[in-house]
Amino acid sequence: MRTYEAVLVLTPQLDEEGVRAIVDKAQQAVAQKGGTVERVDRWGKLRLAYEINHQREGHYVLLHVQAPEQGGTSELEHLCRISDSVLRFLVTHAVKGAAAAPARRTSADAEAAAPAEHPQAAPEPADTSSQE
Repeated sequence: MRTYEAVLVLTPQLDEEGVRAIVDKAQQAVAQKGGTVERVDRWGKLRLAYEINHQREGHYVLLHVQAPEQGGTSELEHLCRISDSVLRFLVTHAVKGAAAAPARRTSADAEAAAPAEHPQAAPEPADTSSQE
């Protein structure tokens, strides 16, 4: 079994019931190929980086999947391709030890990550006297 991560971007018109229905269909698609969905992270409705099908927002869902190596996610990918509710999707092989989703940065985090400003020491003048 291999570990996969699938990110789905769903249309913003879906309510909680609609999002749950898509996630349930995705779980059934993975189960058809002998896999399981270990965890579902709903990130909520977020603004898209660019407009997709005239939509500026989308519901983001991250699925952590255990599936066979050969074709374990093919049914899930097929479901995402034919569903009108899925704007975009990406299924990747998860690398062990890598963080699944980066934490959102706050302004306090950004300030802490910025290099501290230290006054620069003035350069010492070069010795211009010649020794003869």
